[in-house]
Amino acid sequence: MRFLLPSMTLVAVFAVGCGGVRYPRTYTLDLTGAAAAHARPSALGALAVRDFSCPDYLSDGRIVYRPTRTEVGYYEYHRWAMTLRRMITDSIADRIRTGGVFGSVESAKNAAGVTYVLTGAIERLEEVDDGRDVQVIVQLSAQLVDTRAQKTVWRHSETASEPVSKRDVSGVVGGLSAATRRAIDTLIASLESDVALDAPH
Repeated sequence: MRFLLPSMTLVAVFAVGCGGVRYPRTYTLDLTGAAAAHARPSALGALAVRDFSCPDYLSDGRIVYRPTRTEVGYYEYHRWAMTLRRMITDSIADRIRTGGVFGSVESAKNAAGVTYVLTGAIERLEEVDDGRDVQVIVQLSAQLVDTRAQKTVWRHSETASEPVSKRDVSGVVGGLSAATRRAIDTLIASLESDVALDAPH
């Protein structure tokens, strides 16, 4: 969000000039509003969810914006309180657990003997500036492996965008939260729909 940068720079210079120290503000994605699936009797075996991967430029904790298609910028004083990998992986695991399609949902640390393993990636999670318009874009992808057959039985990628109406970093975080919830909703709906077709009846 390029219009934020001059004011942020002035604040930083003022703080240094006055001998003050400016501490980063921290944020979390609000994923609590993601639509919960209706619980149903488990039809499949145990599932292990591995931590989603994340590109390097999204991994250092700073909130990302793109002033152009090829340029990556960072809000130096606005950071994630925990890693994007942890927030999104935990949200997806909790949502799948609530759905009840799998007999149990474990972390990768407890993956011994599970029937399925879910892996995924955070492809994008950033603000994008396009002239006077500002939006956020979130892209998640995932795949499910049947450990017995040693083959991928489901794969899906989902992209969600959201306009940023409140032109500050909290507005960007709100937009990222809404877009991430929608991407997770659609990703899990696809997973549960597809695996239910293969479930024993």
